[in-house]
Amino acid sequence: MPSEEGDHRRLPWNRIVRSYVDAWSLGLAAVALALWIISVHRAKFADMGLLGLVTILGWTYFLGLALVVASFAVALLRTPVRTSRVLIPLAVLVIFLYGTASAVEPTSALTDSWIHAGFTQYIIQHGHVLNNYDARFSWPGGFSLAAVLVAFAGQPNAIALLRWFPVVIELLYAAPLLALGANSGVSRRTALLGVALFYSTNWIYQDYFSPQALNYLFFLVVIAAVFVCWRPRKIAHGKIFDVRIRALVARVRQSVTLRRLNGGDTVPERDARTILWVLALLTLVIGASVMSHQLTPYALIVALAGLLITRRLGRPELVIVAALFAVGWLSLGASNYWIGHLNDIFGGIGQISSTVGSNVTNRVTGSASHRLIVQLRMGIIVLLYLFAVAGALRRKPDSRSLEALVVAPFVLLAIQNYGGEGLLRVVLFALPFSSLLAASAVLSRRAYWAGQYQRDGRRIVVGALVGIVLLVFSLGTTVVRGGNDAYEAFSLGEVSAVNYTYAHAHAGEAIGVVSAYLPLGQRDLGRLDIYIADSQSTPSPRQVLERFVKARPHWIVLSRSQEAWGEILAGYPPGWSKALQADLVKKFYRVVARWPTATVLERRVTQ
Repeated sequence: MPSEEGDHRRLPWNRIVRSYVDAWSLGLAAVALALWIISVHRAKFADMGLLGLVTILGWTYFLGLALVVASFAVALLRTPVRTSRVLIPLAVLVIFLYGTASAVEPTSALTDSWIHAGFTQYIIQHGHVLNNYDARFSWPGGFSLAAVLVAFAGQPNAIALLRWFPVVIELLYAAPLLALGANSGVSRRTALLGVALFYSTNWIYQDYFSPQALNYLFFLVVIAAVFVCWRPRKIAHGKIFDVRIRALVARVRQSVTLRRLNGGDTVPERDARTILWVLALLTLVIGASVMSHQLTPYALIVALAGLLITRRLGRPELVIVAALFAVGWLSLGASNYWIGHLNDIFGGIGQISSTVGSNVTNRVTGSASHRLIVQLRMGIIVLLYLFAVAGALRRKPDSRSLEALVVAPFVLLAIQNYGGEGLLRVVLFALPFSSLLAASAVLSRRAYWAGQYQRDGRRIVVGALVGIVLLVFSLGTTVVRGGNDAYEAFSLGEVSAVNYTYAHAHAGEAIGVVSAYLPLGQRDLGRLDIYIADSQSTPSPRQVLERFVKARPHWIVLSRSQEAWGEILAGYPPGWSKALQADLVKKFYRVVARWPTATVLERRVTQ
């Protein structure tokens, strides 16, 4: 059978053709990047509509996105394929999908990123965490690392890191993703397409300044190192999808034998000394992970167990170490959290239906625009998994490790009580492997690029399919990833209003907000109380007023983001914030500071 390069090395014009393809690919990527710059320059944050970021992106953005996808497809079709050529349009695609919000929006989005900046500042100022303040402080590793970096850079806080953190951490994910794809048993083109599909389907906004973003990098590094260091030993087996009971039982028994669990069906790809060093480094990474995040270590445990069963992990000690570290930290290091909160940890065990309900059913609420965003998000994942199933059926690998890594994280749904984001995290942990399987549905390991394949024109067909699939997913992710930015992204006026309140409030006073969508928590940790009117349930505007009157917060901040939250999620009428402000002024409050997008009210007299 001809090689992937076919007979092209013997053709005198082959070098000219390759140069022509490279020029087209780089040219398309350069034009796309120029169009992106024009798009972010023209976009006006103040004009953002209820559908979020996509409402202020002009036609230049979408033309540029189509061109960068075309650039990627052209580079992927090059014979021979060169990873360095493909990485250029891939990096531009990452900028399009993850850098646009950072470039357009005046400051960092998401309240949690500002809260995490406040955690970091507290550690910088005091040298320790604030006990019994927040459960996240029981896993302080990520915040401590951020504090060290901020102090090393000579900055007073971590706010400067927030805005561009998503695109930076996504680019850091590329290295382990490429290593994983290159050693996963798929062809090089399939691996590169799998990485591109990962980025074009990752609308799950978990890459903001947070411990989970850092720990996802740890997760990818550990799994990629396992793929690099070991490979499955070829063993005789029957048909992969033989559904006869006897065959199924035989495969299950074979997968849990002592030989398998001791790594006897795995072949090391590196010498013993190198593997020993890798194991030592992975132990450090796992140790850092268990001190930084509640969920990631357990996702790593089930993933490593899946790799051990599918003959991809050669050292069972790694699973044991991860389990001991995770349980040990939960028992000792996180004791401030679990004492009195055992139900929060174990209450979700076996409650799969309620977990799915809190993750899926309860999210399809609010205005028509929000329901559309949620439905599109679910549609992207469903479509990706359909491709992944097709890729799994099409493959004939030595090991089903990719399939195991897709299924393994779903075990967490039955044993965790992580709240409404649990299913999102599970899908994210499975995303690198489901993307590789989906890529296998489009490209197979066979030599597509051999001579006859090029002569009969199927190369163009497959190239068009690659471009269409990638463009559809990229467009969908562009729409849904920024779909909540109408209320999750903040203006400079809102930041100024919050800073004004912090500067003028005295210790022990409360700041009242309608919803939590404000850049709160970035300073003065534990000094002030935050009263959130919708914390128990979603009230009507009249009930919001009644709750404020009853709670009597000394300060109240009303803003554009809360206005958008009310219209999109709570079903409030347009202008409800102004009416609430007028009623508050009648109820012993006065306006003390005002910006175009935010207003600060102070209680006038003791009620």
